[in-house]
Amino acid sequence: MKRNPATNHARAAALLLVIILPALCFAGDPATSPSISFRNAIGMALEHSGVTGIAAINQWRARKAYEELRANYIPQIAIGSGLGYSYGFPLTLEGAAPSVINFTSVQSLFNLSLQQYIKAAKIDWQATSIDIRDKRDAVILDTALTYEQLDQLTAKMKVLGQAQTAAEKAQYVSQQRLQEGVDSKLDVTRSELVSARIRLRIADAQSQADVLREHLANLMGVPANSITIDSESVPTVPEISQDEDMAAKAVANSPAVKLAEQKVAAAQTRAKGEHRAIFTPTIDLASHYAYLARYNNYDFYFKHYTPNNFALGMNMRLPLFDSVQRRKADVADAEVLASKKQADLTRNQVSEDALKLQRSLQQLTAARDVAKLEWEVSQGDLEGVNARLSTGDANTRDVRNAELDMDDKYAAYLDAEFELARAELQLLRMTGDIENWAMK
Repeated sequence: MKRNPATNHARAAALLLVIILPALCFAGDPATSPSISFRNAIGMALEHSGVTGIAAINQWRARKAYEELRANYIPQIAIGSGLGYSYGFPLTLEGAAPSVINFTSVQSLFNLSLQQYIKAAKIDWQATSIDIRDKRDAVILDTALTYEQLDQLTAKMKVLGQAQTAAEKAQYVSQQRLQEGVDSKLDVTRSELVSARIRLRIADAQSQADVLREHLANLMGVPANSITIDSESVPTVPEISQDEDMAAKAVANSPAVKLAEQKVAAAQTRAKGEHRAIFTPTIDLASHYAYLARYNNYDFYFKHYTPNNFALGMNMRLPLFDSVQRRKADVADAEVLASKKQADLTRNQVSEDALKLQRSLQQLTAARDVAKLEWEVSQGDLEGVNARLSTGDANTRDVRNAELDMDDKYAAYLDAEFELARAELQLLRMTGDIENWAMK
């Protein structure tokens, strides 16, 4: 039996749609995309982060600045020419005798102030490692908070969706009771207000979730619609005791404090170099070769003329009075004082912020516990309303309102839980423990 070719093509097209369409839907829907674990999200953010990339470039730049100063001890070689016409006695051109070709080299041999500048540059270079760690901690904190808040908003929107369903059912019941003459128009308006408030909260949560998803996607370098949160992969935040001296721990481990201390060390070293430049001698090793031509009248004015000329020796300078350098040393001393004051301010600020966060954990924990208890009480109220419903002491609207209250309390509990987690993670960053927690 022959088949119609058009029928065959139609069946093939239909089969192709059956195969491709689910795959397209799966790829475009974040809810069905493979979930990204918390640790993988942190790792991807660290690899893709522009903040840590800039910190790495700054480290490379600081290293090259250090190598630039060290290069003063390596011969600086130049080759050139001072071709020119001479009439009469061969005068110099910009401090050098006219020559067909010349070769010069110079290098520092003894310079105490340069040694201090090199040490200061090395301190700056080493300090960039602390800056990279600080930037890594900032990226980890940002990614962790975004991941956790997106997880919290996902659960919150699910609860709000249930609350919206309950509110719509309660509104429908009120409308039915209005038609039966049991409820007033005001009761219906109140139920509509409750439903509208929930829609507003859903819209707000959805807006926040979309922004957070886009931010997390930018941190990780992946499309926003490919991100699905894995709630089970988030590690538990270690319990922080109120008896532990977190302020002292934060000051001891804070990258900001360490950077401030490194700046003090670098400023002190530079100031020492500026002071040594006032009175200590410097010695350079220099060499010079020049090929001198006869048309510059060297053989006429110099008795023992030779075209090839070479000089090698040391150039020593001993400062006697240099008011400009003394002012530079004064400026360097002022920078030392300023860096010390800044370091003190940084220590105090870190200590205060750590103590404030540590003490706020008590309040946030209590708020979380209150929200949880209110949610549990609302569950009990719902059970009581369901029990009264069977005896006729409650109606369907009472059940819907109890469900609505329970969902609302649970959403509030999720908010309180996240605020507590935010403070705990911020404190972990201040104490230098956030990377160990996130990557364990």
